[in-house]
Amino acid sequence: MNAKERIKKFWNNKPCGTFGVIPEEVDLPYFEKIRDRRYKLEPFIKTVVDFLSLKEKKVLEVGCGIGIDGMEFSKAGADYTGIDASETSINLARRYFEFEKNNSPLIVADTDSLPFVDNSFDYVFSWGVIHHTPNIRKAVEEIYRVLKPGGECCIMVYNRRSIVGAQLYVLYGLFRLNPFANFKKLFAEHHESPGTKAFTNKETLLLFKKFKDVKIVNIVTPYDLRIGRNRYLPNLFKYLIPAIVGFFKVIKGRK
Repeated sequence: MNAKERIKKFWNNKPCGTFGVIPEEVDLPYFEKIRDRRYKLEPFIKTVVDFLSLKEKKVLEVGCGIGIDGMEFSKAGADYTGIDASETSINLARRYFEFEKNNSPLIVADTDSLPFVDNSFDYVFSWGVIHHTPNIRKAVEEIYRVLKPGGECCIMVYNRRSIVGAQLYVLYGLFRLNPFANFKKLFAEHHESPGTKAFTNKETLLLFKKFKDVKIVNIVTPYDLRIGRNRYLPNLFKYLIPAIVGFFKVIKGRK
C-alpha cells in the first residue's frame, strides 16, 4: 500500500469530524451535531471566511470532508463544488446535502489532480487538508491552475512551530527519552493520517510563491489548549498564547 492509499484508508475509516463514529442510518441531526461541534471548536472559520461575500461566485473546496463548510457556502448562495479523496467522506457529504435538498456537485478526486479545466473557479477553499497529501507542491499548483485570474484562495495548513508541535515533542520525544526528535517526523508519525506535514512561514511562502498578495496568519486554537483526549483549558487561556505559535496557519492569496 503506497502513501496515498494509506492516507485514503485513514480518512475512509475516520472522516473528519466523525471520530470514526458513523451509524448505519445517518440522519440530519447527526450532521447538525458535527456542524455545531465544529463551529464551537473553530468559530474563527466564519471570521476567516466571509461566506456571504461569495454569493454567486464559483467556489471549490479542496478536501470537503462530510460537507460541513460546503453547506455554509451553498446556503450563502455560492456556486459550490466539493472534492475529497475519501469515498466515505463524499458519500456522507452527499447524504447531508440530500437532507438539505442541495444538489451541489461532490466529487471523489485527489488534491494533486483536480478534475477541472484551467481558470474554473473564483475562490478555492481548503481547511486543514493539503498537508495530508504526499505531493503538496502539486496540490498547490493545482489550486493555482484552477483559479481564474484574480481569483482568491484561502488555505489552512498546520504550523510546525506551534503549541501542538511542542505537545508532540513532549509526548513522543521527551517521554520516550528522545530529546533530539525531529518535528517533521513527529507530525508525520503521530498526528492524524500517515505523513502529515506542518510548515514554517518561510516554507509556506515558498509553496505559494506563484500567488500574489500572499498573507499568512497563525491562529491559536483549542487544540493548542488540549490537556486530554477531549479536554481543553478554558478558552480564556488562548489570549495568553502568542499567535505566532498557534496551530493553524491560514494563507490567503490571489492568482
